[in-house]
Amino acid sequence: MESIPTKGRVIKILGRIGARGYQTEVRVQLLSYPRIQFLQKVKGPVHLGDVVNVEDSKLEHISWQS
Repeated sequence: MESIPTKGRVIKILGRIGARGYQTEVRVQLLSYPRIQFLQKVKGPVHLGDVVNVEDSKLEHISWQS
């Protein structure tokens, strides 16, 4: 059973990472929970305001505080 990926908006581009710079590290804000922000690696072109898919495994590590 596959779960539907959560959507997040790119709010800051931190820079290229990796040996050859193929990935970009960005700060992502969840659309469903705007107070939650985290870093994510994105492969390919990315711009401020882009909507990216967030993996469920990434969300498991976030401590949910009410």
